[in-house]
Amino acid sequence: MKKLFETSTLVGIAAMAALIWVSVLAIQWSRETRPGPTSLRLPPIQSVDIAPGFVGKQTFGLWTLSCHNVQRSDDATGKRLCLTNAKMTVRGPNNTAVLAAGFNVVMMNTQPAPGILFVLPLGAQASESVSFAVDQNTAFNAPIKCNAKQCLVQGALPAEAVEQLRAGRTLSLVYTIKDQKQQDRKVRVDQLLHGFRQSFDAMARAITA
Repeated sequence: MKKLFETSTLVGIAAMAALIWVSVLAIQWSRETRPGPTSLRLPPIQSVDIAPGFVGKQTFGLWTLSCHNVQRSDDATGKRLCLTNAKMTVRGPNNTAVLAAGFNVVMMNTQPAPGILFVLPLGAQASESVSFAVDQNTAFNAPIKCNAKQCLVQGALPAEAVEQLRAGRTLSLVYTIKDQKQQDRKVRVDQLLHGFRQSFDAMARAITA
């Protein structure tokens, strides 16, 4: 298990990304059982030439690229925020869609490296960290912090993890919840990386203005 430490430089990225991720994530599919990538008809991966300075949204397979210009009132410098994202939902009470995990890889033009922002349901606060891995590679461990509405996992993304994501097939995230008997239960969420490489490479171009 490799530790993925939260960094102070990513706090601003995560805060801004958390504000917009709900509006830019498209529901990919819902399942009654444990979320997984099986029996899914994959959408085509669009061939789109994303230019530097791109603003807007573009879907690549199961992943969506979203780029924004961010300007705070207390900061005169221009910032650009891009993220490529996907999410998994399951069916909850009354057949409503319930978040299992939101997956975000984030870039900002003021930061030297990308980061992760995973959004999880409040039930994930049963443990202090989560683990994630690509295919059969060694898992990474990252801290989790929860507020009154959701739990967030954020941290710097090493180059090794980036290459695994670009070349991989499935991103698997494991977190702990309490069951009805207050016993710890592991939840595994599998997200196909179909389109991630194209979306990530487009994001790397878009973030440069």
